Parts: sequence; structure tokens; C-alpha cells
Amino acid sequence: MPARRTTRTLEQADLDRLLVWLDRDRERAGERYEQIRWRLITIFAARNCAVPEELADETIDRVARRVADIEANYKGDKALYFFGVANNVHHEYLKKPAPPENAALNDDDTGERELVHHCLEQCLSKLPSGSRDLLLRYYSQEKQAKIELHKIMAGEMGITINTLRLRVLRLKEKLQPCINRCVERSNLI
Repeated sequence: MPARRTTRTLEQADLDRLLVWLDRDRERAGERYEQIRWRLITIFAARNCAVPEELADETIDRVARRVADIEANYKGDKALYFFGVANNVHHEYLKKPAPPENAALNDDDTGERELVHHCLEQCLSKLPSGSRDLLLRYYSQEKQAKIELHKIMAGEMGITINTLRLRVLRLKEKLQPCINRCVERSNLI
């Protein structure tokens, strides 16, 4: 599996602008968003990518950041724009060398991971229990099981998968500064 690229966090304003660009009706925009996302996942999976969901999300994030520049002049099926960006994301994915499957971690990587994990636990404990449980459950599965779990969670909550994803995104945006501060404090010691 290729190393994950560090990207800037998608701003809520960019995501809101994307949804409005897809359709002025919020519900139809959410449905269109989900259709495009599933199609992107299918495309990346068909191309034998190890992380099709991550690549689909990266594609959507890139489009969301560009909507302000293209929305006034873009004509035609908006899904096609996503697919064009997906081709670029796929080319970048292919260029990244996959790490050796049994590569041993050096002590610095292990120490950094343990620090981030400790900070994550500390910051999660500061969240209300409902928010903490939502995040932990949302990220508890991988691959197809994760997709199915998200459908179940959305159904249980009586919301769309898009709304669930937005809730988790907002929680992550609250959690990330706490983790960053914790790591910075620990690195200063």
C-alpha cells in the first residue's frame, strides 16, 4: 500500500460550496455526492488500487477546493470533472512506490506513532461520550465492512451517509487541533 500523502484538511466552506455546486437542493446534492463517491470508489477498485475509498475522498477533496474557481464557467455533467481529477489522482497513486510489505519500523517511527496514539486517546477522552463513540465506531472497520458499517450507522441515526460523513468530519476538525497541541507539547519536553 502506498504511503499516505499529507494533505491539508478540507474546509467546511469548500465542502458546502461543492454541495451547492452539485445541486441547490441540499438533499439532492447529498444524493449526487454519494453517487459520485461510489462511482469513484468503483473506478479505483476496478483499477486494483489498494485504497479506493481514500483515493475517492482525495479526488472529492481536490474538486471541492477547486469549485470556487470553476463553478461560474463549468458547463456539462459535473461528474465528468470528478472523473478527470480521479485520473490525475490515479496517475499519482501509480507513481508512488509501495513500501515493502514486511518493512520493519525504526524506533523513531514507533515512538512518534505511540505519541500520536497517546495524544489521540487523551483528546478523545475530552469529547462527549456520544461523539467519542461515533468516531470510534465509524473508524472501527476496514474496506467493505467499513462501507457496510457506515450504511448501518446512518440508518440507525436516521440520516444519510453524507450527513454521517459530515458529522465525522466536523468531529475530526475539533479533534485535530487538540492532537496537534498535545504532540507539540510532548516534543518540547
